[in-house]
Amino acid sequence: MVDYDAAVAAVQDPNADPILLAKIAYENPEFGANVAVNPRCYPGLKRWIAEFGDERARETLAQYGFTADAFGGPVQDQEAPEQAAQQAAEQQPADAYAADQYAAAQQTAAAQYNAAQPAADQYAAQQPAAQAAFEEPVATNPYGFTAEQALTTTDQMQIAQIAQYAPELRACIARNPNTYPALIEWLGQLGDPAINAALAFRQ
Repeated sequence: MVDYDAAVAAVQDPNADPILLAKIAYENPEFGANVAVNPRCYPGLKRWIAEFGDERARETLAQYGFTADAFGGPVQDQEAPEQAAQQAAEQQPADAYAADQYAAAQQTAAAQYNAAQPAADQYAAQQPAAQAAFEEPVATNPYGFTAEQALTTTDQMQIAQIAQYAPELRACIARNPNTYPALIEWLGQLGDPAINAALAFRQ
């Protein structure tokens, strides 16, 4: 869990690391509302807080139109935020909902990866030296994150979690076209040759 003083400083920092903000929201839910209003809180993290944050965080986001019902973005007006929160509370348990979302994301990621394989194989045949530099790493993290997920997921919260908890997959995150700019910038500052090669591959 993020140290209390470090969390206080981070949520008040307008230039805070988005990955750190995501970690704080996940591990220190009492800071959810503070994370939500930080200018570095990206839309995917706001949606996650609106779905799984505490009541204070959900109410704060509801004032800006982010509610549990607006999972794909702020599609609900600000009217009756309390009613929206109540409706969200009456839905199926958050854990079950998250499991369904995770399973759907897994299926989508697998489909995207399989669809991309022919093009990847063709590129590998044409550029063997380049392909060798981008060999998929072996996932060693205890959270079940895979290289396929890191390469294809569109879930910004999951991207941040993989970067945080599965450092062996950061090169894959660097190649994922859905990785948000702030994380790309952070990855480039790590000085890791494999990550740098992956970032060069993006360009």
